[in-house]
Amino acid sequence: MSTISFAFRKYWASPTGPQTIHFWAPTLKWGLVIAGISDITRPVENVSGAQNLSLIATAAIWTRWSFVIKPKNYLLASVNGVIALTSSYHLLRIFNYRIRNGDTVPQTIKYIINGRVETVEDSV
Repeated sequence: MSTISFAFRKYWASPTGPQTIHFWAPTLKWGLVIAGISDITRPVENVSGAQNLSLIATAAIWTRWSFVIKPKNYLLASVNGVIALTSSYHLLRIFNYRIRNGDTVPQTIKYIINGRVETVEDSV
């Protein structure tokens, strides 16, 4: 048996290999990373602060969890770390945009958490 074949069989049968949820959940979660990267070209007015805050919180929780569970899941930790980075980048984009357009820091934080609040004039 060749070394490559042995390594593949060992990985295939491992507790974090392709036959387990420990492999497929983080692998499919890379779709969130791809979506976050594609949002870089989106106008900053159309990027959701609340969504990116929730992605950062979720990523932080799951990154920590991936080191607590047995077996440790480094693939899960890596994908959640990258999700936190891309979401943080989008929050910085929103923050810089709002500050440069005259908002104060409290107004910007409120905007990030609540989004754009429609007024009566906006709906007419």
